[in-house]
Amino acid sequence: MGKNKKNRNWPLVYFYIFTFILLIFIVYKISYIQFVEEKIISTHELELRNLEATRGNILSVDGRILSITKSVYDIRLDLITIKSSLFESEISNLSNKLSDLFQDKSSSEYEKLLRSERGNRYFLLKRKVNYFVLQELKSFPIFKNGRNSGGFMPEEYKNRDYPFGSLAKITVGRYKNGKAYKGIENSFNDYLKGEDGKIMSQRINKEGKWIPKKSEQNILPKPGYNVVSTINIEFQDAAEVALRKKLEETHALWGCAILMEVNTGEIKAIANLHRGEDSLYYDSKNHAIVSHIEPGSTFKLASLISLLEDGNVKLTDSVDTENGKYKFYDQTMYDSKNGGYGKITLADVFVKSSNVGISKLINQEYKDNKKGFISNLEKMCLTKPLELQLPFQNSILFKDPENKNEWSGTTLPWMSIGYELQLSPLHMLTFYNAIANNGEMICPKLVSSVMDGENIIETFPKKVISQKICSDKTIQKIIPILSEVVDNGTAQSIKSDKYSIAGKTGTCEIEYWVKKSYSEKRYRASFAGFFPAENPKYSCIVVVNDFTGSIHYGGAIAAPVFKDISDKVFALDSEMEYFSQEENNQSNFTRIEEKVNSSFSEENCILSANKDLQKGVMPNLKGIEIMDALFLLENRGIIVEFEGNGKVISQSVPKGKKINKGLIVELKLT
Repeated sequence: MGKNKKNRNWPLVYFYIFTFILLIFIVYKISYIQFVEEKIISTHELELRNLEATRGNILSVDGRILSITKSVYDIRLDLITIKSSLFESEISNLSNKLSDLFQDKSSSEYEKLLRSERGNRYFLLKRKVNYFVLQELKSFPIFKNGRNSGGFMPEEYKNRDYPFGSLAKITVGRYKNGKAYKGIENSFNDYLKGEDGKIMSQRINKEGKWIPKKSEQNILPKPGYNVVSTINIEFQDAAEVALRKKLEETHALWGCAILMEVNTGEIKAIANLHRGEDSLYYDSKNHAIVSHIEPGSTFKLASLISLLEDGNVKLTDSVDTENGKYKFYDQTMYDSKNGGYGKITLADVFVKSSNVGISKLINQEYKDNKKGFISNLEKMCLTKPLELQLPFQNSILFKDPENKNEWSGTTLPWMSIGYELQLSPLHMLTFYNAIANNGEMICPKLVSSVMDGENIIETFPKKVISQKICSDKTIQKIIPILSEVVDNGTAQSIKSDKYSIAGKTGTCEIEYWVKKSYSEKRYRASFAGFFPAENPKYSCIVVVNDFTGSIHYGGAIAAPVFKDISDKVFALDSEMEYFSQEENNQSNFTRIEEKVNSSFSEENCILSANKDLQKGVMPNLKGIEIMDALFLLENRGIIVEFEGNGKVISQSVPKGKKINKGLIVELKLT
């Protein structure tokens, strides 16, 4: 009896022993986690973490993307969670697929790598793959089993992408590692960045992997706004190609080219190229805006306007250019033509770009009235910096006649031909654009509006610097002279039989005060002008800086770049042929908008209407077929109601009124 009872207690003894051992193991693991493996302590921490907002896009004038935030993925693998049977049966196939996709390792190298990392729960396979590569990887052997069985752990990141590469790079700017650098990215960062949100997260492994958790404290981020630039991608490409070709030919240090719409001040192209140590050219500095340089002979236009505005000289007055050189105190002024031009009219002095002729007249008229000349330049808005949408360090230079340390007896004549002063290329273009715009100087504009999805939330209207930088009488005199520069003057090489060009060449010797041999002299060539001359739509400036060579004049170096750009614009802009055929001289200064309704074809009416819609205002729809009107309006979220058939003859919402999504427009048709 006693023996049987004792035998029946053994299972209970075994159970107590097992429980005791289990208890010891649990205590050990708790102690280990608490006191030994400190990193594991944090694996279950909850934290309210920042959730970055999606950054807004930067768009071209027609809505194409210049800068966008895209998702990229780091591909990590949990190689422990993959079952041995699956790993061994599919590792060869997976390695083949990876080798074919990435083409950076052989299949055997991939297999060797994956086998060596078999004990890794957080192995980094590839960084920053795009969405399409991610989708392909998801279909690969092993990976297609997902996270739990296939160990496939993609981690999403936001990356700034520039679909057009380096096109207008320095103007668009760059955004990297949470910081905006230069250009529109930096200047319009407050619009682009959006508002970050908050999300409760829990860290689940030693490497710092966080997963989101539901919480009342979670706040969704607000995406950034889209910024619409004035850049035309085709024009920008044309400017960069033409400029690069000339820089490579001359081996110049840097160059820039800017194309501006005359009546709006919108910059359609702004090319900046600088020679690198490898002798290739990169968009690394915005020379068009920040490089203040001596403009050379393009500044003679300001001198000519000053003379005509004060009324002491006429274009028909005779000027003795001597024998091509003239001495002011201890310095001699030279003309580019040996022997000079003799006695010629003031108009010819400008067309032939005689340094002697301009400097003699300016010195004669303002030697005893230096402030009068400076005052005229102030009226032309040349002495104060531009207030641009992209902030820049101002290095504008105009000497003060009252400051004896700055001003000498030779300052005035040399200033008259574009030396002893400094202006940015964009400032000079703004001045020439004002002449093309009948004297109204407009501040250059690189951003036209800010959008929230399809809705325009802010526009940047035309900003007028001066209603009139000089009289209509003076403008009517100088535009034919600027045209003559191209027809029969220093820029004859770019004369076109398709459209007319008006402008002025500029040639400037860099560090002219330093004595150098002929082969050592360095030059800056430029050309500023507008087209078509009789009815200007675009203005443009080209500067090629710091090069050597016997051929160094603005007419031979910079003007051909201008022509390459203007030819491309003429070919691409459907309105250009109309403007270039204008023959009535009395309408030279009639604005573009006044011609649209009366003269354009239906195709151009549609183009004009689309431009107004891009600006967020109601266009004039009269004369447009109903199907075209429906396409234009409904794509902007506008509700259209109409009566009749055919073309639009009236509209309930007037031209110019601001539009919003959901607006109802009633149209009457023929």
